Amino acid sequence: MVQMTPARRRFLQGIIHIVLERSVPCYVAGGYVRDEHVLGRESKDLDLVVPDGAIRLARELADATGGAFYILDRDTDAARIVYSEPVGWMVDVAAMRAPDIQGDLRLRDFTINAMAIDIRHLMDGQPSILDPCNGQADLRQGILRATGPDAFRQDPVRLLRAVRFAARLGLTIEPDTERWLVRDAGLLTQPSAERIRQELALIVAADGAADHLRQLDRLGLVRPILPEVAALKGVTQSPPHAYDVFEHTVISVAQAERLTRLSPVELGQDEAEYLSPFAEALQVHFGQVLCEERSRATLLKFAALLHDVGKPLTCQVDDTGRIRALGHEVLGEQMAKDVLTRLRFSSQEISIVGTIVRHHMRPGWLLKGPPITRRAVYRFFRDTGDAGIDVLILALADQLAKRGTIPEREHWRDYLRLTHLMLDHYFNMPTEAVCPPRLISGRDVMTALHLAPGPDVGRLLEAVREAQAEGVVQTREDALAFLKRLGGS
Repeated sequence: MVQMTPARRRFLQGIIHIVLERSVPCYVAGGYVRDEHVLGRESKDLDLVVPDGAIRLARELADATGGAFYILDRDTDAARIVYSEPVGWMVDVAAMRAPDIQGDLRLRDFTINAMAIDIRHLMDGQPSILDPCNGQADLRQGILRATGPDAFRQDPVRLLRAVRFAARLGLTIEPDTERWLVRDAGLLTQPSAERIRQELALIVAADGAADHLRQLDRLGLVRPILPEVAALKGVTQSPPHAYDVFEHTVISVAQAERLTRLSPVELGQDEAEYLSPFAEALQVHFGQVLCEERSRATLLKFAALLHDVGKPLTCQVDDTGRIRALGHEVLGEQMAKDVLTRLRFSSQEISIVGTIVRHHMRPGWLLKGPPITRRAVYRFFRDTGDAGIDVLILALADQLAKRGTIPEREHWRDYLRLTHLMLDHYFNMPTEAVCPPRLISGRDVMTALHLAPGPDVGRLLEAVREAQAEGVVQTREDALAFLKRLGGS
């Protein structure tokens, strides 16, 4: 059992006191019992089970303790209470799905979640754990076992939860459970998009996401929810690519995850030289939480997962026999947006991933062109915004995933030098080339050149901003003189 802080103890005692005051038979079940009382891990999720009246009890608890109340399912009598920081707890209250707690536990997803403690004894030193499915034994043996052959048919979202729990707890899925997973994989088309998104995002967010994605594929769970990704299997690519598009994609996810961790132990010598100066700033960037606790690091892994979805529809063999996928990044942007829209991601997340996919080839194109100027830096971040950081990291991951090994060293160092240059401008010189301060307005443009409102005004303002990025224009007077030169040309 986890050693409780005074704040945790007060919180739980407050919940218990209110429940006992109402003389309601109540059990704490599921993840809290598993984590706190068996694995010794801290949990901030509390699942309460009562014979009936769960929504009513949850509303009373929320009113009494200052939590935010939500009805989860009126038909099954389930509700949730969310407590903001510093408490940060989430309490679910649900009615039993059987005449007694033992029967309710047997209807749960996995044996490791089919355990409960009578709330009257929760604060005891060693409370008795109800464990009708032998979940404690399975945890000791490192096994994930469904409670029965119909577990996934009762709720197909459990198909994804199986992979999530196996990943999070380091468990091996036992043979019968794996067989039922494969048998019922097609049922994943039934649950709501929101529930699918929640589970998939947790799988992608976990360390070792590439391995978890391979397991999803092996069990037949990718195609029902991400047919665009499943379609990458068997799509061949010309050298220097060593893998089909699916395997390349999975390795890209692994490399993106490694590069966002920025662990000195994991970074190669060249990577450390060029990326470590920005480690703190990058960690802040990738640690940003956008929606429902999904971070920028998780979103980058989704972008890596979707960055080549346009290839199957754009692959062609040219006159030399080389396979090309011209324009796959343009088609891929729309396909990635469609995927995330279907899964009910937020508009901000959809926009960011779309931008990353659209521009993931751009660092490579910059390297093939003339020496990079401040104008080029400005145009890159003008088009990508802060997602440009993600684009740069994905471009590195993409290069590493082509061959499965570090590319030829000078080629690799070219990519790292470009990344360093771009990040240096973004973090250390933002007003010079990334986002120069606006020196003049549209009205100034119209007055100086005697123009009426229209698109030409915007184009001229943009020309001034590019000149600022180049260092040609530095003051308002410079900007007006530059405008007059443009007007006279």
